[in-house]
This record gives sequence, C-alpha cells and structure tokens, in this order.
Amino acid sequence: MMQTWLKSRHGYEIPCRWNWDGQEQVVIVCHGFGSSKESPMAQAVAKELPRLGVGVVRFDFPAHGESPVWQEGLRVPYCIDDLETVEQAVLSKAPGAEIGYFSSSFGAYITLLRLIRDPRKKARGFLRSAAVTMPTLVAEWVDDQAQADLARQGYFVPAYDYVRQMRLTDAFLQDLQRGDIFAGWRPELAELAMVHGRQDSVVPVAGVRRFAQRFGAHLTEFPHGDHGLMGAGEAEEVLALAGAFFQRL
Repeated sequence: MMQTWLKSRHGYEIPCRWNWDGQEQVVIVCHGFGSSKESPMAQAVAKELPRLGVGVVRFDFPAHGESPVWQEGLRVPYCIDDLETVEQAVLSKAPGAEIGYFSSSFGAYITLLRLIRDPRKKARGFLRSAAVTMPTLVAEWVDDQAQADLARQGYFVPAYDYVRQMRLTDAFLQDLQRGDIFAGWRPELAELAMVHGRQDSVVPVAGVRRFAQRFGAHLTEFPHGDHGLMGAGEAEEVLALAGAFFQRL
C-alpha cells in the first residue's frame, strides 16, 4: 500500500493511498462527510477488493483527513475536481483501466455530481448510505446559531462528532443548492448498486428509495442498519455485495 500526494487543480495537495498492483480494474473510494480515506470501511474495501483482482485507490476530500486545507477548500466543485484528478492519475498509469466507485454518503453525492458534470462510458458505482438529498439534509443544520456564526466568523460547525472539525461556509451551502441530484441524474449515466440502512437517522432511507425507484438503481436495504452499516454482519455483507458488483466490471 503506497501513500502519494497529487497536485489539485486548486493548488493544494490531495492525500491518496494506493492498493493497486496494475490490475485492469480499479475502484476509487470516496469517503463520507467528516470522514476520511482511513475510515474502517474504506480500509476494509482496500483490503478486500484486491483479493478479488480489483485495485483500490482512496483519497481525502478537501478539509477532510490529511488534507492541508480547511473551510476555504470545502467546496463541492473542488471535491468533484479532486475526484477527477484521482481518476486522471489512475489513467496516466494505466490508460486502459476500468474505473469504478465505492462511495459513501457525501462521497456518493459527489460521485453522482461528477458523473452528471462529465459522463464516463460504462461508469459503475456502489453507493453506501448515499446522501442523495445532501442539500436538504445540510439546510436543516442552518439554525439561528449557525446563521450567527456565519455572520460573525464566516463559517459554522455542525453539531456532529466528526473525525476532524468541519467548518461550513456560505459558499459551500450555495454549492449544495446548485447540486440537486434528482434534477440532474439520468439512468444511462451509470450502473448503480445501493446499500442503505432502514434505521439511518443521518440520511433517511425514504429519499434513497425515491432515487432508486425513479432512476432504476438496485437498492439493498438492511433492516437494522444505521448510517455506518457496521452492525453485526453488516460490513461483511456490504463488502460481499461490493465484491460481486465490481467483479462484473
């Protein structure tokens, strides 16, 4: 497993880990909001898929994990740009590589926006606890105190226990309002497999069901699963489903 840093389009460095030995199939892991490339699920994917002949590359979004930038870099277009930069790095090493995505929560939101912005042929994504309603979810965090913090210091901090303090700016909130997945997605953009917990209080399953039904994505629901899908046997089942999905790349 190799640590590398890629130059972003915006001047900062993108921290990456590669678990790829030249396989023709490569999966890029996109972590969730407030998480990182070192999350338990991201690490599990990086161990499991190579055993099935699929390489894995994972990276940190701006203002996450080892990213050197803070709130100034947390912009939706920057996240999409960084994902594309990672894709280009893969293709520079193996121009014929088939790229898939294992994307969680906010990472799934970014993956879908990336494919809306610049469609890729034969794109395939495995979406875990996908935040397809991200703009609505974050809008609920903007209470009177958040508004006061935005006016006073230019950002507010959501009341969640993230790995790294998340500072949300008005520019980020505006990005989200322009990023409506339901308005931009089309079924032909990618083959999607989705997994979601019915007990998810972070991203309620109702919006995900609506997305899957409207756009023909295959959705597997976990009756007792919460947002992380890390309960008894759940992570193992997620990895098995992902493995089966990507082995068909």
